[in-house]
Amino acid sequence: MPAASDGDGASPASTELQEEAELAAPGKEELEPPTPAEETPTPRKTRLPRACNSKPRLPPPPPLERLRRRAAAGADADVTPQCRVVTPLVSEPEAPAELARWRLRCMWELGSVLNFFHVFRALLNITVELTAEDIEAALITPNGTLYDLHMPLLKSIPPITRMAMGRGTWVTVLCRKLRDWWHWVAEGDLPIVASHGAEIEMYKELEPSTRLLILKAICDIRVEQDDIRNYIDTNVKRGYDLSTFRKERIGGDSLGISYWYEDDPILGHRLYREIRRVEQMKKEPGKRLKGRRISTPPVVSYHWETVASTFEEFDDVALRPARRRSAHAQN
Repeated sequence: MPAASDGDGASPASTELQEEAELAAPGKEELEPPTPAEETPTPRKTRLPRACNSKPRLPPPPPLERLRRRAAAGADADVTPQCRVVTPLVSEPEAPAELARWRLRCMWELGSVLNFFHVFRALLNITVELTAEDIEAALITPNGTLYDLHMPLLKSIPPITRMAMGRGTWVTVLCRKLRDWWHWVAEGDLPIVASHGAEIEMYKELEPSTRLLILKAICDIRVEQDDIRNYIDTNVKRGYDLSTFRKERIGGDSLGISYWYEDDPILGHRLYREIRRVEQMKKEPGKRLKGRRISTPPVVSYHWETVASTFEEFDDVALRPARRRSAHAQN
C-alpha cells in the first residue's frame, strides 16, 4: 500500500534524494541567477528633509580659542597694520636754507650720480675736479658747474648735434637728447622740452630734485654707449669683480636696513642708509575668487638718507651705538 503523499504529491524520501542531487551537481550555483536582496528601508536619519518640515541644523559652538581669535581679528579689522617703525638718523633741518640740500640727500639718485662719476671718471673727459657739495650747490642754484658736468656727457650721446654747444645753448642740446632717450631710461613725461630758447629759463626754474633726475637720466644714457660697455666687459674679462661697476651695500640687517659707502678722493666720503618698509594692507571683506579670499599684496616703500659726509658726522655715527647701549643700561 503506497505511503500517503503531501500536498504537492512528493514523498519525504524522494525530497531528500532530490536535495542531495542538487548539492552534488557542479556549477549549479553559477548558472542560477542570484536572488535579489530585499530593499531595506532608508533610515529616518538619512532621509532627505522635506520643505515643509526642514529646519536648519545649528552648528556646534566654536571653542574658546577660536572665539578669542575672532575677537582679536575683529578688533584689528578697522585698524591698518603698521610696519616696523625705524627712526631716521638725520632729521629735517630747521633752517630753511638747508632744506633743499637735505631733500637732495634724501634721494637715492644723488648717490647713484656720484657713484657714476667715481667709476667712469676716466672715460667722461670731465676736466674740472668737483666735490659732492659742489654738485649739490649747482643743482640747488644753477651755475657753470652744471655746464662742466653735462657738456662732456652730451657730446658722447647720439645723435650728433650740429648746434654749437656753449654755456648758453647746452640746455637746448639737453632737451633734444632727452627727447630721443628719456623713455628708455626714465618714467613719466619729459620734464623739459625745447621751446625756441625759452627752455634755458625754464631749466633754471625747475626744482632741484627735477634737475637731479635729469642729470641721473643723462648718466644712465651715457652708460648705454659702446665705449663704457666695452670698458666694463674688458675689465671683467681681466678679472675685475662686477661690484667694481655696480655698487653693493656694506652691511645691513634682516629687518630692511642697508648701508652704502662711497669713497672717492675728489668727490669725498659718504655713508648712506636705506630703510625698506613693508606694510601689510587691511584685507577687504567680501572679495573672494572661487571660494578663496583674495590676498592684498603688501606695500613696499623705501627711505634714503645721507647719514654722514664729514669727519664729525662719521664720528657721531660710530659713537651712536655706544650711547644707545649706555642709555638702555641706565634705564
